[in-house]
Amino acid sequence: MEPQGNEWDARVAGVRRFAEAGNVDGLVRSLYGLNVDLDGDWAGDGGGQMIELLGRMPISSRVLLLCRMTEGLEETAVHAPRECPGLARLVVRLSEGLSCEQLAAWREPLLDLAAGMMTLWEGWRLGCLAEVELAAGRCLPDAVVATVRRTALAAETPGELLDVAAGIAEPPLNPGEPWADRALADLAVTGPAWHPLIGHALSLSGSRPGVGWQRAGWQLLAELGPERVRSAVCGWLALAGEPRSLPVASYYGPGAAGFEMDPFNVRALQGVAALLALAPAHPDSAAALGRLVEAALLRIPGVGPRSHKTASAAVHALVQLGDEDAYDELERLAGTVKYRPTVNLVTKALAARTV
Repeated sequence: MEPQGNEWDARVAGVRRFAEAGNVDGLVRSLYGLNVDLDGDWAGDGGGQMIELLGRMPISSRVLLLCRMTEGLEETAVHAPRECPGLARLVVRLSEGLSCEQLAAWREPLLDLAAGMMTLWEGWRLGCLAEVELAAGRCLPDAVVATVRRTALAAETPGELLDVAAGIAEPPLNPGEPWADRALADLAVTGPAWHPLIGHALSLSGSRPGVGWQRAGWQLLAELGPERVRSAVCGWLALAGEPRSLPVASYYGPGAAGFEMDPFNVRALQGVAALLALAPAHPDSAAALGRLVEAALLRIPGVGPRSHKTASAAVHALVQLGDEDAYDELERLAGTVKYRPTVNLVTKALAARTV
């Protein structure tokens, strides 16, 4: 509850003294306390009064305050997560009206950090950065967009990133994986007409498509040309086992994420596998799906298979394809795959065919 009367006046006076003295440590303590009192509402009269007061600070002190407030979000996300939304709103409000150059000491380290990570453990700092950049009309670098999307999917406390990520349409895939890089290069040539194909692939929920999803997929293939789609997708899937083309720090521990699959791109990978099964059967399709099963089951030390769900999606696609080449590929996989759940899936598919 917002302090009243003399108590509020005293709090305002205290913040004013800290601001005029450039006492950032004192300001941080006061603002964290006020965030609790205001229940995170910095848009009301009391919060607006504080924002106006802080906006009169020298720019260098204001940016230093932004840095300190943002650094504290990581610890707060662990110990007092309910306070994070209000603090994130305060950070965004404090940045209003400042130029890219004025914000450099705050934004550039965060941009560099985000561009170099597979995901961040928490999403509040990254969410603040993304909101500030987008509100100012600036485009986030593709590498930062990729981390926003991945963190929104993987972080324990994604903050506002789920909404932010949902509003970012470009690039349609995260760069940094050879298969996605090839797909993005192809999309640059084909133009906007092919973008719905990736959008539909990303919309697949689970490893097995439903009837409605398949119906829409057939329509897309008819519009774009089934053979053209088949040829392109086979080329993409051939690269699914390659290591990352843009190095980032691993989500699982120290070192680079050489073979970890991008959790945003994985959905598209599963979707394009399902779309390939809707195109006319072809030996290249069966071979590409078989290689995808093996690429998805490549083991990450200390983690396990890269993406067992992608392996399942590729097996289901082989069954959907349903021709001799597809079942020959399933027979081959039955003798090479070691991951038990996928072995069971392949065995079940082969048994169902002989019934």
